[in-house]
Amino acid sequence: MTLRLGTQQQNMHDWLSDSWLRSQGAGLTETNLPEEMKLDRDALEDRNFHHKQLIELVENHALPLFSQLMSHTSSRLILSDSEGYVLCHWGVRKYSDKLANIALDVGVNWLEQHKGTNAIGTALKAKQTISVIGEQHFIKQHRFMSCTASPIFSPSGEMIAAIDITTEQQQHTQQTLLLVSSLAQQVETALLCHLPHSHYRIDLAEQATLIDSGWQGIVIADSEGKILGTNAMAKKLLDTPDLGEDIKHYIGSQWPQNKALSTHRDLHLKTQAIKPNKTQVLGHQVAVRFKDPKLERAWQQANKVVGKCIPLLVLGETGVGKEQFVTKLHSQSKRRGHALVAVNCASLPADLVESELFGYQAGAFTGASRTGYLGKIRQADGGFLFLDEIGEMPLATQSRLLRVLQEREVTPVGSNRCYKVDIQVVAATHTDLEQLVKDGRFRQDLFYRLNGLQVTLPSLRERSDIEGIIHKLHRKYRGAPQLIEASLLANLLAYDWPGNLRELDNLMQVVCLMSECEQEVHWGHLPDNLQRTLAQEHLSPCSVTEPNDSELQALVNSNIIACYAQFQGNVSQCAKQLGISRNTLYRKLKALGIKS
Repeated sequence: MTLRLGTQQQNMHDWLSDSWLRSQGAGLTETNLPEEMKLDRDALEDRNFHHKQLIELVENHALPLFSQLMSHTSSRLILSDSEGYVLCHWGVRKYSDKLANIALDVGVNWLEQHKGTNAIGTALKAKQTISVIGEQHFIKQHRFMSCTASPIFSPSGEMIAAIDITTEQQQHTQQTLLLVSSLAQQVETALLCHLPHSHYRIDLAEQATLIDSGWQGIVIADSEGKILGTNAMAKKLLDTPDLGEDIKHYIGSQWPQNKALSTHRDLHLKTQAIKPNKTQVLGHQVAVRFKDPKLERAWQQANKVVGKCIPLLVLGETGVGKEQFVTKLHSQSKRRGHALVAVNCASLPADLVESELFGYQAGAFTGASRTGYLGKIRQADGGFLFLDEIGEMPLATQSRLLRVLQEREVTPVGSNRCYKVDIQVVAATHTDLEQLVKDGRFRQDLFYRLNGLQVTLPSLRERSDIEGIIHKLHRKYRGAPQLIEASLLANLLAYDWPGNLRELDNLMQVVCLMSECEQEVHWGHLPDNLQRTLAQEHLSPCSVTEPNDSELQALVNSNIIACYAQFQGNVSQCAKQLGISRNTLYRKLKALGIKS
């Protein structure tokens, strides 16, 4: 089979001709859409976990610049791993051609042999920044797009990912090529600064004006000045310095004092200390796992105390994910090799609580097992004892539990023998324990014993990452690639979610089932009760019977604007007057362009 080139293709770069030849060699044809190669949910989650630091650095260092420069275009920022699998994307959620959205979904492989000539696959193959514009795509159905991608290299020089900007019906220019190259460089610099034991960053350039340009040389050193890593420009300026060597051999002994711009021979230098970061060493500091700052703070604090055997008390509304939080906490702890034993204090009959917790001796009571029972506390020896809904525990049992926590030993029912236990105690409740203490329904001394550290998990309506959670659950339960209709998504974001994550999880299971085999989840797929609730709260952009009518939403928006003006921008008073939460009001004001 020969490569067919028209007049335009004959002027293409050699890399493009080579790419088309490779595409044909892989058995692809221009007119046939290739079979999609896509990871299942579990495999994708594993890859995302493996690349968690990379994803976070892209969000922190590349996404802001992309959003600033490309927010007015129908563009998407895409991150793939080195094997061509799309890990994440940001920007426009929906192209007018739904096929494009499906083809660029997370988990899909974009290597050349699977998708033909395209920016991600070709950049990974060529190991350089590549733009593939319109007709340059090998597959005909991809030619409505302009794509520019750049490989990302680790500090050791290994190609680990590609970052891409894809735009529908718009020609990429040389500026787009430079932007994508800059985004990749930003991520590579961030990876460099996150090397384990990094302590100093030294920027260097031949001209003072280049020291903060993004194109300067960068050297990362430990607290003793030993070189841990360099970028490509630093390798060139310092003639490929050896890792582990003292940086003073290259830039003089005064480099630690060069906080302001200084010179050494022909180089301009600037030194800054690198603050310890959360994603450098998992063993020293638990990696960031939550995008919501309140939840992330609770997570980091909790991880610090469980390593010291300090009791942890987890508070939060019903359905916020307290059990999942503790399960994840256990899996990241030094005790993960031992059991996590969970006890729901609210579901146990009062007469069985003590035997379930403390165990019992053979024949201790009528109906007791002939061999006795170890009990939840001894089952948790070496691991975690999770006491869920601790506020529901009977007072008599509270007294015995207090003794176990004080003495670190347990006596089974009907026995005189004490057994030593080594347990990390985590309790959780949605109730106000301090009020229960005042009411005489919870022992004050037990409360103080359990309250080594208290963390509160935010409700779903308070979380800043709610949109990401909605999409994650949608991907989890949908049977095939599918969109969420924009107005429905806006309604879900504005809803207060009294049942929190549990309610949202149940809803996404239902709507994915109701929308099975359809390309989009829309208003009509919601259960009737939620449709009525949204309509009553004036959150829906349309009536239930006439989905295209926008008059209701216009009225709601005008009421919000008038109320906001009446209270002179006081969000608390405005939310109270409207009868909605402050968080909901903030989202509405942001959607109206009143709040940033």
